[in-house]
Amino acid sequence: MVKLTIREAAEARGITNAYQLQKAMDVKPGMAARLWKGETEMIALKTLDRLCEALGCELTDLLVRVSNRRARHRSTALT
Repeated sequence: MVKLTIREAAEARGITNAYQLQKAMDVKPGMAARLWKGETEMIALKTLDRLCEALGCELTDLLVRVSNRRARHRSTALT
């Protein structure tokens, strides 16, 4: 499973909320809010590129792969 770490990357660069992310990326508020909360299952390459430009970072700062075993174990432990 791939997890978005956009919020963490943004906060490390002084962006502390979705509104600031929206302004930095020049996107609609809804998109910025979804990205900020990590509430998206698909993300366009164009959007990733915009994020990298706005945050001055690399793709590796925005994504992390979590082992599916670990992800399943966590969800099972929560039920």
